Formats: sequence, C-alpha cells, structure tokens
Amino acid sequence: MKQTLSQSLLGYSQSFFSKTVRAIMPSRALSGVLCAVACLGGLGVVEWPSPGLAAHPVKDLEREPRLPLALEVSLKKPYSRLYELHVHLTNISAEPVSVDVRDLPWTPPNDSKWLQALRLEGEHFPLTQTSFLGNFGSRRIRLLPGESVQDRIVLNYQIPSLWDDIQQTGILLQWDCPPPGLKFVCQEDAPHSVKIPKGDPGQPDVYITDEPLCRKLQDGIGLISIPQDHDVLFLLTSESVMMDLAKVQALLYEVDDYVRQCQPRWTNSWAVSFFTETKFAGFVSDLENQPYFEKGLWQQANIGQYASQIRTLFRFPWIRKKANSVYLSVYRRPE
Repeated sequence: MKQTLSQSLLGYSQSFFSKTVRAIMPSRALSGVLCAVACLGGLGVVEWPSPGLAAHPVKDLEREPRLPLALEVSLKKPYSRLYELHVHLTNISAEPVSVDVRDLPWTPPNDSKWLQALRLEGEHFPLTQTSFLGNFGSRRIRLLPGESVQDRIVLNYQIPSLWDDIQQTGILLQWDCPPPGLKFVCQEDAPHSVKIPKGDPGQPDVYITDEPLCRKLQDGIGLISIPQDHDVLFLLTSESVMMDLAKVQALLYEVDDYVRQCQPRWTNSWAVSFFTETKFAGFVSDLENQPYFEKGLWQQANIGQYASQIRTLFRFPWIRKKANSVYLSVYRRPE
C-alpha cells in the first residue's frame, strides 16, 4: 500500500532534515527527500471523531477574509482497495494569490478537521480519523490566475476502519462549502460529498498512457528510477545543468510534461532528486546507500532537490559554500 509522506518521513535520516527543512508533510511527493521549512519537532498521531458540519461555516470571515482559491475534491482508487481524496485549490481571481502551505487542506491537522466521514446505514455514525502532529513550519507559495496546487488524502490511513466500514455499511464523505476553519472558497457547482457504496470491491481506476511517448520523455529528462510508493523521480543530471537556472527550469518543464502524461495517479505535488551518477540514486536511508553516505560520496552525487508543491529548488544541499534555494514554479499559462 502507498505511504503518505508523513509516514515515510519516519524512516528517513534526520541529518538531512537539518539542512533542507520541509513543510508539505501530507504528500507522498517528497517522501523522505526534503525537509523544506522546519525540522520535525516530535512527530505523533492524534485521533478524533469526524467533525460535525458547521451551522454557520462563514462565521469569522469578517476577521479573516477567504482567499479566492477554489476547493475541488474527487475520489480516486489508484490501486486495489486504496482510496484517496485528490484535493485541488485553484486561483479563480485575476490576480496572484499567496498562501502558506501550513494552511492547505491536506496539511496536518487540517486534513482531518474539514472532512466528515459517516457510515451510510443507521444513524450515520461518524468515523474516527487520525492525523499527524508535528512542527511543519511555514512557507508561502504564490499562485498565478488559473494556477492550482494539489495533493491527496489517503483515506486508508486517515480512517483506520475504512475497509471494514465500506464492507459493512458503505461510507459517506462530506464537507461544508466553504469549509469552516480553512481560508478557501468552493469551486462553483462542485460536489460537497462522495459516497463509497456498501461492499465496494475496491477495484482500481483504469489509466491508459502512451508507452512509447513515455519512454521518450523518460529518456529526455534522464530518468533513473521512481521509488516504489513515492511521487519522486531520481534523475541523472550534470553539475553544469544545475548551475544554470534556465536549463534547470527547462528540465523541470519537461518533468512536468512527463508527470502529466505518464503518471496519472499523481497530483501536481511531486519531487525530484538530481544525481550525477546513477549508482547513487536513491534515498540516503536505503541500506545500499549508507556506505556511500558515510564516505561522503552520496552527498557529492546528490546535487539538487526540487519540490513542486512549494515551488522550490535546493541546489547542492550538502555543500555549504554552494548551497542555495530558488523559488521556481513549473506552471505555464495555457496558450
């Protein structure tokens, strides 16, 4: 089963967290690659019943106006018996909008506080949800008109009894629109609920990709591998490319094209780890990489990291005199 980033972080080296601190915990996108804003200050798990729907969902808007970011939610089944909510926030205004990643609907503890999960039969008893506690830091991203930021909530992790409840009664997922406690509005005419019927077999969604095109795109970006259960790409990239921001930007546009056309299970929150040699590609926590790390070889080969959700490129993160970070978006206005 796929891991969320919050869970996969637990197995990753704490030493890297102190160098490039991260703030997009709920996504699988970095999956142990980056710590982009603040190191974990003690990661824990909390459980609570699903929230009741608010009687007055816009009660405090006068004190803190909502951002013109429209919320859309859809149910996905990328693999057998795996249920995900894909959540999109799109700038529907004519001006750029800035939002802090800690306020996004999938960032703990927000992920469990706006979504209500109920059994379909009887008194629609609310289901217990779990979320992760920790210091997730703060980082602002800037969305141009029409630009979106996306991520997922893995329901199997958030609702521990999910599969049993689906088989016994079915589940209703619903939310207020606009959602109380969040700063966003809702996409016009977007649904505010999703039903998973009783006895749903959990058959995965069917995706069709153009394999010859995907192989061509893989070769073009220098794809080494994609680690299982993570939305991360390991790329073979030269230092000369990493030193030239225009070349990195062009490469990331190509990566975005590849993800859109060849990874239909992903959202637009993914990560890249750049290596100068293929044998070093992987997480530092991988057993085969630990001897390289101890000798300093892995750090020399790992010349960059990119996180699409926070639109940030980290160059030469292990070399103090060369390390820097650059805000870099892959968004392109439709022609």
